[in-house]
Amino acid sequence: MPALFEPIPKEFVSKTVFYEYKTPVVETLDALIKNCAAIVVRNGEYCGMVEDRSLFRAHGLKSLSFPRNFPIGKLLRKVPMLNQTTSIGKMVNYFHELGIKAMPYQEGTKITGIVRRERVLSTVMSLHLLSKNKVADVMTTPIIAIDENASVAHATEVMETNKIARIVVLDAATRLSGLITERDIVSTFAKPQERLPAKKDVKVSLPNSTPIKSVMKTYVYTVNSDEPAENVIKQFLEKKVSSLVVLRNKRPVGIITVRDILEAAAVVTSRTQSKVIISGLDDNTREYEEDIQAGVISTIEKVSRFAKLEVNYVSLNIKRSKERNYEMKARLALQHGGTVFAHSEGYSLELTLSALLRNMLKRVKEKKELIVSTRKGMDRYYGE
Repeated sequence: MPALFEPIPKEFVSKTVFYEYKTPVVETLDALIKNCAAIVVRNGEYCGMVEDRSLFRAHGLKSLSFPRNFPIGKLLRKVPMLNQTTSIGKMVNYFHELGIKAMPYQEGTKITGIVRRERVLSTVMSLHLLSKNKVADVMTTPIIAIDENASVAHATEVMETNKIARIVVLDAATRLSGLITERDIVSTFAKPQERLPAKKDVKVSLPNSTPIKSVMKTYVYTVNSDEPAENVIKQFLEKKVSSLVVLRNKRPVGIITVRDILEAAAVVTSRTQSKVIISGLDDNTREYEEDIQAGVISTIEKVSRFAKLEVNYVSLNIKRSKERNYEMKARLALQHGGTVFAHSEGYSLELTLSALLRNMLKRVKEKKELIVSTRKGMDRYYGE
């Protein structure tokens, strides 16, 4: 596909909002929720990007609280800039690895705008990168669901505990009732309060009794597990959504997100024949890339040998932080059975990786049991 190695067309670049580093967050709420992303500068120099979800990931969802003069610059994320030499394939890989909604585009020494995630999805579809994939090959399973009578406070707790951005809502008969996302919660509760005294902080607390029914989307877009993956991209673009609930025999069996699609596309655009895609490496962890890859490949072989399941690929992301030191997330895509997710945290790269690989095997075993389970067993899984 020669087009993958061509530079990003200028038509991909769209206008965006710029904020000075010290601009109070409370003055940007409406614009961020509307535009999803903005560029932060300091004295005209690029500092980074801020997304709407930065608002709730800064302090958690339980209390969307910011002092009146809290600068937007403290929420920024430094991401690389795209330019005239960046290839389309590299752009797809960037969006997958960073999990971001937009990236800044630089022409010469000037930032002329941003490339939005929607453009990347359009490119994936126009190049038919996923023409051989079904929804079941790409979706995330199993889904995490809650009862429709639960509260918003409970929903936020489930999101934070499981490190997810959306939850499927089921009725008493375990039928699909709705979908609630971080964005729904933020757009409902994080509203600017213009008449507050100048020295008073802005704090929005989530009432424990607020029912999710009053916040969730009741009309949920869905897709069948046996449909072509490209149908998902069409819905993302036409409906302006970032996730679909996957159904099999009219029951929810998974969820598919923009990140899932970009991950599958990144596999296609990668020049390597390896089944292992590692992202998030820095100067301190890059020297261990071969060891990490060897460990993952060994796990893939165990999955094939003991679980009798064929693995299409494994995507592993490494993140370092001051609090946990190392955080690893892995997605293992099975040829017939969707995707398995594993997560681990620790203060040692070696121990964190070992824990992750053990979790991967455990999740595959659970997945295997689900695949071969009877319908009665599936009913128990969904809480009946």
